[in-house]
Amino acid sequence: MIAVDKRNSLFELDEIFKYKSLINRDDKEVIKAIIYNDNEQAMAFYHEFMKLVAMEVNHELNKTEFAELKDQLIVKMEQLLKKNQA
Repeated sequence: MIAVDKRNSLFELDEIFKYKSLINRDDKEVIKAIIYNDNEQAMAFYHEFMKLVAMEVNHELNKTEFAELKDQLIVKMEQLLKKNQA
C-alpha cells in the first residue's frame, strides 16, 4: 500500500481558514474529510474548491459569488461523504 502525504493540502486549508476568512470551521472539517478520502470524486471536489479560492484571490469572484459556489460545493462534498459512510 502506498502512503499518500496529505500535509500540503492540510497546510493550504489551514492557511485559507486563518488568513482569508473564506470558510468557517464546519466547512474546514468537511474539506478536511474530503482530503482524507481517497475517492477520485473527493479529490475532484478538493481541486474544484482550490480553483474557487484562486478565483476569489485573483478577484475573478467577489466574496458573495465565492460563498454561493463554495456552499453548493460543500453540499456535494457532504453528500459524497455520507454516501461513502453508508
